[in-house]
Amino acid sequence: MSELATRVRKRTLLPSGGDARFPFKFSVESFPGSKVWKTTSSGSVPMSVTPYASSETTWDEIHAGPPWTSGGPFKNIKLEFIKPLGAQATGRYITNGAGYVETPFGSGHMMYEGGFLPPGDWPLGFIDIDIESTMKLNSSAFPDMGHLDTPAWDKTKPKLEHGGLFVAIAELKDVPKMFQTTAHAFKKSWEFSHSLFAPNSIHTGLENVGNRIKRGVSGRQLYMAPKKAANHFINHNFGWVPFVKDLSDFLSNLRDFREKIGILSQNNGQWVRRRSILENVFSDEQVPGWSGTGIHNVYPLNTSPVNDTYSGTPHWEYRIKRSLYSTAVGSFRYYVPYFDVNSPEWGGLGSVRRQLALHGLRVSPSNIYKAVPWSWLIDWLTPVGHDLQVLQDQQFDNLVAKYLYATTHSTLELEFKQFVPFNAASGGPRTLTWTRTLQSKQRKGIDSPFGFGLTWDSLSPKQWAILAALGITRIT
Repeated sequence: MSELATRVRKRTLLPSGGDARFPFKFSVESFPGSKVWKTTSSGSVPMSVTPYASSETTWDEIHAGPPWTSGGPFKNIKLEFIKPLGAQATGRYITNGAGYVETPFGSGHMMYEGGFLPPGDWPLGFIDIDIESTMKLNSSAFPDMGHLDTPAWDKTKPKLEHGGLFVAIAELKDVPKMFQTTAHAFKKSWEFSHSLFAPNSIHTGLENVGNRIKRGVSGRQLYMAPKKAANHFINHNFGWVPFVKDLSDFLSNLRDFREKIGILSQNNGQWVRRRSILENVFSDEQVPGWSGTGIHNVYPLNTSPVNDTYSGTPHWEYRIKRSLYSTAVGSFRYYVPYFDVNSPEWGGLGSVRRQLALHGLRVSPSNIYKAVPWSWLIDWLTPVGHDLQVLQDQQFDNLVAKYLYATTHSTLELEFKQFVPFNAASGGPRTLTWTRTLQSKQRKGIDSPFGFGLTWDSLSPKQWAILAALGITRIT
């Protein structure tokens, strides 16, 4: 984000109503059971004691328009001090049947008319409510987006290959071993269950398990030792799962090859807008040490006579909720001559080449690499697989992007809940809820038509040739 092109906008909202106060009133029956109420006292308290309702800061760029045809980096952070502001659950609350009182105004039940204010103490260390330290460009509230570069390109780009038949054929030799590993696991599971629960063997089996437990060894440990468990995990996730997917893709391609090739041909040489979801994570957990029974500083729940309107034991808790939602959107263009009906390469071997591309049977650097044993482990540690795929996208498919943006929306919410079992005369049980929220939004774009991290100044002659062939210049 260049300093000259960046503008900063700030907005802080004060609590609505300024010095507004919410009224409350206490009353008593003229005589027990009369339901004729006489005011004993009344007053008001500040509607809100918060220094601000919300604060928001945005960093972005100014682009020519309308119409706006280009975007740029964007950051936004918003802090909501507390929601809802002011009193909550305003109503009438009447004391229990045994709660008769004698006053100069009358005798019988007491009634409170008003609402309830949120607690003043909140757990620290989750959401910093200091605007100066929170609302800044390098705030820790902005999650790092560097890990989104690769999946943003890989998941959003159009794909000519709708299967991985090249890799599947290369790995057919491993299928017997996969069957052997799976069969061995079933055999051991059967032997264990049979020895434990077979007729006339239950007592002996349980006795053996009991002896193992006494020695600190479980039956599961006998057959699921770390090495065997690891073998089964790898066999399932990196053997059967990819193999079954490749087989399913192959059958799908056989059934729908005309439709799929038709779409690839139609989009060939055209700008295609695509969108993908990169992350969607949510967590909800109780704040350790911040829960309990009774009333947690919610005024005036913890004062008399309101505390005589319950039919059970109140309880409260603080929860911390985190969410992260990341997406990518881009406009891509590829051009492959044998997918162009107006190209001489459409005929002749063009039909065969289209089938090879659709099924993932092309002899390419990426497919050869994927067929190498244990290449999936290399990809866990290095970007070799991604780099080869990008090379294939450029050399085989002439794939470029007009734009590609990765966006992230993160939310951190601190929630307070006070459960109050009001009696039937007061409307029954209620849960009072207040939240404090910090959320951030970010957007970043690619550095050149070939993706993130590759600037225009670092493009190779081959990449410039691809752009020239597609009619793309730097100013487009």
